[in-house]
Amino acid sequence: MKILITTDCYTPMINGVVTSIRNLETQLRSRGHEVKILCPSQYLHGESRDNIVRIGSIGAGKFCNGARAAVCFRKSSLQKLIDWKPDVIHAQSEFFSFAMAKRIAAAVNCPIVHTYHTIYEDYTHYFSPSIALGRKAVVTMTRHVLQYAEAVIAPSRKVETLLRSYGVQKPIAVIPTGLDLQRFETRFPQLQVDTLKRSLEISPEQKVLLTVGRVAKEKNLAELLDYFGRLSLPDAVLCIVGGGTYLETLRQLAAEKGIADRVIFTDAVSPDKIPLYYQIGDIFLSASQSETQGLTYLEALASGLPLVCRKDACLDDIVTDGWNGGLYTSFEPFQKWITAFCGDAAVTQQLSRHAVQTAERFSAAGFAEKVEFCYQEVLKNWKMQSA
Repeated sequence: MKILITTDCYTPMINGVVTSIRNLETQLRSRGHEVKILCPSQYLHGESRDNIVRIGSIGAGKFCNGARAAVCFRKSSLQKLIDWKPDVIHAQSEFFSFAMAKRIAAAVNCPIVHTYHTIYEDYTHYFSPSIALGRKAVVTMTRHVLQYAEAVIAPSRKVETLLRSYGVQKPIAVIPTGLDLQRFETRFPQLQVDTLKRSLEISPEQKVLLTVGRVAKEKNLAELLDYFGRLSLPDAVLCIVGGGTYLETLRQLAAEKGIADRVIFTDAVSPDKIPLYYQIGDIFLSASQSETQGLTYLEALASGLPLVCRKDACLDDIVTDGWNGGLYTSFEPFQKWITAFCGDAAVTQQLSRHAVQTAERFSAAGFAEKVEFCYQEVLKNWKMQSA
């Protein structure tokens, strides 16, 4: 198959959508498919190289650091993709690149499959003073965009349920994003782990409660600071790995709570170093309820870390209380799980084994196989309708 993937975010930007796209394109190519990417460039001018067509763009960093809006394109750029004649277009974003996906699909008469990555109602504080009006705008936008898709891929049942509540009637395939598990399962030499700990001023006897990802208000990191400050674990540190718009606010909050000396902010970390950062941790934490699936959960599990996370529908098939982690809805269960998991070494080892076993269900190869099947079903129905 010839598969065109369209997206509003791509490398060098770092986030879960980009990770999902990179894993998918790599696996699809390994399965013998031709894959091209249509995405914004980092400049006003576009460029084409190595099966990637980058469209001239402007910054859109209000919503996310590094975000770009593709607005300056030459007709010749899209014409090359039209002449290539993709069999299917897989749209990964709802905005600028989706408009181009529609244009190309109409020109070559091919179907669009769309992955719905983002729960936009959790981001209404960026664009609407009213939660109700913001949600209404999200529902209207979502229904409008998805009317042009032949099928929708949801990363979790949580997203499927949400889309049905919006009134979306299109076929929805629930396909969790897969990971390159080997990146996280491979153990680094202890010397490297110890060296990183020393660079962060973490002593060998300290327990490391770790969270990884974009530092933004909707990730609810303020709750982690609050709960961490209330724990009776003087030999524990909280390590927040990642950069973002909310970083300075959290630094000030840690100082106000008197825990600045036990909270480590790394700022942005290169993707190739992230697997090593997981290996300094003892427990992975998350208070976010804005995830559609949460790739960092899977990365942490593959790294052998038990999860302690705020209860959320996207974790229904991932976290089993006491087996590979624990879910909480208030401080008391949060404290219970942290205390239990920081205790007996045998319990810690068992949790780690179970964590890795859970992650093995989410391989990149299995992910691509399911997406490929979705394409085949869409194309079969498309040809029947066109006959």
